[in-house]
Amino acid sequence: MREVFSGRRELLVLLARGSGKTTLFAALALFELVTTKGAAVYCAAASRDQASLLFDVAKRMVGAHPEVERMVTVRHRELRCHGGTLKVLASDAPLVHGLTPSLVLVDELHAHKNAELYLALRTSMLKRPGSKMVTISTAGVGAESPLGRLRTRALSLPAVTRSGALTRAVGPSFAMLEWAVPEDADVDDPAVVKRANPASWITEEGLAEQREAVHDLAFRRYHANQWTTTEHHWLPPGAWQACASDYVIEAGEAVWIGVDVGGSRSASAVVHVTDDLRVGCSIYTGDEAVLAVGERVRELAGEFDVREVAYDPWRFQQGALELQEAGILTVKFDQSNARMVPASERLYAAVVEGRLKHPNDPALNAHVSAAVARDTPRGWRLDKSKSAEQIDGVVALAMAVEAAEAKAAPVELLGWI
Repeated sequence: MREVFSGRRELLVLLARGSGKTTLFAALALFELVTTKGAAVYCAAASRDQASLLFDVAKRMVGAHPEVERMVTVRHRELRCHGGTLKVLASDAPLVHGLTPSLVLVDELHAHKNAELYLALRTSMLKRPGSKMVTISTAGVGAESPLGRLRTRALSLPAVTRSGALTRAVGPSFAMLEWAVPEDADVDDPAVVKRANPASWITEEGLAEQREAVHDLAFRRYHANQWTTTEHHWLPPGAWQACASDYVIEAGEAVWIGVDVGGSRSASAVVHVTDDLRVGCSIYTGDEAVLAVGERVRELAGEFDVREVAYDPWRFQQGALELQEAGILTVKFDQSNARMVPASERLYAAVVEGRLKHPNDPALNAHVSAAVARDTPRGWRLDKSKSAEQIDGVVALAMAVEAAEAKAAPVELLGWI
């Protein structure tokens, strides 16, 4: 806060997840609104949901103090006081020009789709002498992202000092505060990681639990606040091999199927899993693979109780329609980050926790080995390495596991109206 209220116009703060960044922003925005006549406060969030979260926190703060509640008028998506306004903007909203802010708060810039909203708000500060901008975010991916370029700019400022986990960079009109675990430090030591998490409610015990629960790439970025490269090994050494097992999937058992059809240079895969994550797989290559895939799903439907076929729609739309006509439930599973990030994390957990059992199939093993964890604004996901061509088997497995474990909860009838 001392840095926020210094004479510099722009501040970048990099903090790990769970540090109360959204609540801090809401308090700062509300303080500007009630103490500055004619304030114009704009909070730029990464998405509409994040924008709503920040606004709701500010609104609850208004209602929590009678004197503030008398001063502030609450409107839909807007707070008003002393002729000023507090508004929340989403980075996926249409770009807003013509603003004259007194304070701009950019929340989680690492998750913004692009730099357009940040640039529109940064350039608008020229209109109002004394206006300020504060960007607060978790670490991002790569130096070429909008947040990466802003951090690079900060690290080139005249004075850069590091004390433990805190890096402070200061220039005439711009400063940065970054709490992060050093690259050469031991992220397996909760005491080391705690130094980069100054919030009192984040404990060493909680960090140790997260270290066990989440992927290394995610832990380093979200809890150690380290900048990550675009790709990384997705499994700990030996984790996949430890899940190889001998077993039988009995006729009539319930199974969930994942289908990923590749092109002429890629493989096509049909992977089915049981409720307790025993795996069966069939992997095909060549242009005729799509026909083999449809036939294999029909064979599985004749042998097992197929609950769902999750499929990548890119090359299998027609095949899925034909399966539907045969009475087999098919569900589109597009390869967007929104779908593949949770599916990748679910598969990772099933493997490292030893809950998944696979048949040690050489083709599937090769696809698992060729895949990498690629970081995205939503988190990490399975993807091809730069040299790999075939990971369709592990993608189909991720879709099948997601379908099997993300089943809708049964509806409980509570009464009649």
